[in-house]
Amino acid sequence: MRRYLIAMGLRGVCFVLAIVASGWLRWAFVVGAVVLPYIAVVLANAVGPRFGQAVAPVVPVTEARPALTGVIEDPEREHLPADGRREGDSASSPRDT
Repeated sequence: MRRYLIAMGLRGVCFVLAIVASGWLRWAFVVGAVVLPYIAVVLANAVGPRFGQAVAPVVPVTEARPALTGVIEDPEREHLPADGRREGDSASSPRDT
């Protein structure tokens, strides 16, 4: 947290100096004010293990999963005739006429 606050304070200084300075130095401070938030976040998130704690390896979970076949299984369709119509369905619907 301290590194983040220092970087953000430095960013504020870059903004003020970008207003005061001129020429290429102004643009250097503007670049610093734009890039420093990224650096501050990366530094804030880059934490190591706490003192006295060992880093434990990650063990992947290997569960048996069914393979994807690309066929959709529909229990209702197993009982339908080959043309896919149910009993009582007419060959043409009222919308077809």
